[in-house]
Amino acid sequence: MDLGVPILMTGAILIVGWFFLGMQWNVHKGQRLLRWMREGLPLLSERTTLEWVGTSLVRLRMREAKTPFREVELLLVFEPRDVPFLWLFSRWRGRRDLMIVRARLRQPPAFEGEWANPAMWTGREILQRIVWGEWENMDLAGGRLAYRGTMAPRVIEECLGDLSRCHPYIARLSVRRAEPHHLQIHVGFPMDQKIPAREVFQQIRRIAERVSRSSAVPS
Repeated sequence: MDLGVPILMTGAILIVGWFFLGMQWNVHKGQRLLRWMREGLPLLSERTTLEWVGTSLVRLRMREAKTPFREVELLLVFEPRDVPFLWLFSRWRGRRDLMIVRARLRQPPAFEGEWANPAMWTGREILQRIVWGEWENMDLAGGRLAYRGTMAPRVIEECLGDLSRCHPYIARLSVRRAEPHHLQIHVGFPMDQKIPAREVFQQIRRIAERVSRSSAVPS
């Protein structure tokens, strides 16, 4: 008896089943997170457009964001649970679910800083791209900081402390003088959705205000 066909069929069924379960897992997790976020989003903008990109990415755009923001893009990035081999490889590479905030500010910051966690995939990517000879650098809060401006380490450390109170891990915190993104925050989904969404988004707003205020202080 040729066992090749039954083995192939069994493998195909397992792959399709995994794809379906992984897709449903991400969609369910995304919908639950979006329901939780509904209370906090008005702190950033009254109008938000939402787009699912496949089953591993949700994009929220806020074109008319509130001060100190000019424009905000919020990404919910999920592990690729619908593709088993890719999922296992990406976890080995340090990929985890992330909430990414990208913002243009009304008042650009006076300093620049790139803090990254080398254990996380977006952190490792920026560490590989930085030209270290062009930046001051130091170890900070379990990651690596490249910066320009003497006030950068203090402000970045304060922001990291705020984020660590609500999020299980921080992958990257970026502050730049130039557009397109003056501020980027890459963090894990909130540790406990019993934490009010307003509290989490108010925290993000305070970080943007702290970064913007730095432009009024000599660096």
